[in-house]
Amino acid sequence: MQLVILAAGLSKRYGKPKQLEPIIDGKTIIDYNIENAIKNKITNIIIVTNLIIYKEMKEKYKSKARVLKSEASFLKTPTQIGNLYTLYTSLNKIKKDFIVINADDYYEEITFKKSVEFLKNEREHIGIMTYKLKNVLTDNGEVNRGIIETKSDKVLSLKETMGIKTQNNKIMDFKGNVLDEESLVSMGFYIFRKRVKKDIKKYIKQFIKNKKYEKEEAYLTSFVSDIIKSNKIDVKLIKSDAKWVGLTFPEDKQKVESFLRTKCV
Repeated sequence: MQLVILAAGLSKRYGKPKQLEPIIDGKTIIDYNIENAIKNKITNIIIVTNLIIYKEMKEKYKSKARVLKSEASFLKTPTQIGNLYTLYTSLNKIKKDFIVINADDYYEEITFKKSVEFLKNEREHIGIMTYKLKNVLTDNGEVNRGIIETKSDKVLSLKETMGIKTQNNKIMDFKGNVLDEESLVSMGFYIFRKRVKKDIKKYIKQFIKNKKYEKEEAYLTSFVSDIIKSNKIDVKLIKSDAKWVGLTFPEDKQKVESFLRTKCV
């Protein structure tokens, strides 16, 4: 089993690289996630980052992970075109079933434990770690979340929903639609059988061929949503009571530090 940490974002809302932001005693969210993975015997770890901070990332995490760089080199001005493309650039280094997580979200140890159990005991090819929408918001601005629609425990859809915020005690998206606070959401924690690699490659090659990057990013949520709609690959929701914290805005750091002090110190 391998762990892939997607760390190629440019941290525009945060103002500096979140991937290198020290939380407690110099440890980053990535450090804490790696510790939780190792506790569950997940030691084959890849970090995929951008060209701007590649050298610094490689130096910082060299004893813990293999650090790769991701850039859409086919563009005249190479840039990031979505987290699925970031994952795509690392696929040739992935040889086993694998877990994918975000670099700026903290995932409790139980989520890694449940991932190992999923790969050992379940038949599905994709697992999605789920949280409740009300538990994954920030008081400091708008966020994007992958909202899951289900019926009788069957996954019907996964939609990347933009500009979510709390206003007048209601949770709304950027269009002003009121969202159910109990909705299940994906926080970027996915478990894939290695056979799904070929589906990711096919999706990205088509994405580039059709020049969809000119209008949108290649999201993991969009890929998994297409998989769900096709009914060609079985997808399972993995529920846990795990808590979530993450860095989106500078003001989020205090909450992350407070949470980690109660969990990890």
